[in-house]
Amino acid sequence: MTRRRYTAEFKKEAARMILIDGTPVREVSEQLGVPEGVLYNWKAKHLDELEALKPDGAASPKTLAAENAELRKELAKARRMNEILKKTVGYFSKED
Repeated sequence: MTRRRYTAEFKKEAARMILIDGTPVREVSEQLGVPEGVLYNWKAKHLDELEALKPDGAASPKTLAAENAELRKELAKARRMNEILKKTVGYFSKED
């Protein structure tokens, strides 16, 4: 069995299909006849280069996860503040 060789352009195009177009790796693997593990390697290799080509507003999964975590923290803090304010209003609105 001989080892298949792919051009740099073919590798970059496969990575673009995954990163930019959002096509699942399994689907690209079936379309191109390339093992999934190889596609993951190509994706990692071209990640930085292709991130810049994403349309405006598109973000990487890592960026989205970090933003999501930050927003969850802010929401928890806002909820705590809201509970404190409710208790404060309740305390001051009591008629003695």
